[in-house]
Amino acid sequence: MATPVTPSLRYLIPVLSSTASVSFAFSEYWTFIPFLRDDISPQSLVKFCDSFLYQIIPGWLGFGMTSALAGYLSYRCSNGHSRRLYGWGVVFALAHYAFGYIEVSQVIEKIAHGLIEGVRDMQRYWLKIHTARTLCSDIPAMIYFIWAFLHLCMS
Repeated sequence: MATPVTPSLRYLIPVLSSTASVSFAFSEYWTFIPFLRDDISPQSLVKFCDSFLYQIIPGWLGFGMTSALAGYLSYRCSNGHSRRLYGWGVVFALAHYAFGYIEVSQVIEKIAHGLIEGVRDMQRYWLKIHTARTLCSDIPAMIYFIWAFLHLCMS
């Protein structure tokens, strides 16, 4: 029988960082959806993205990679069902970076480099991919990490 693992802050870090990642994903909706309004010029989105997209990269990388790395360390140090749950959390946390990467990077690059024509359509497309990515990778990662930590605490 495996030695029981005592829950500590180390096992909580993937929970906190993945929850922050989901919150960050939701904040992007609140930031970008107003730019879809017809009375806001497409040039406004381009100017906004010129600086904003580069400023969010540390958060985008930081939360996701912290979730994946801390989740992996928790996976390595836990056992049984908690170990499997942490492992699945890591898989979903890393899936965020693979999900629609080529399409998303092309859209963001076009917007950030000032392509005005069709910017609203590109933004709608990005929001659809962002929604699918949030639902298919970020939220499952958070759920698996929470479930793993709760299982660790109750075992």
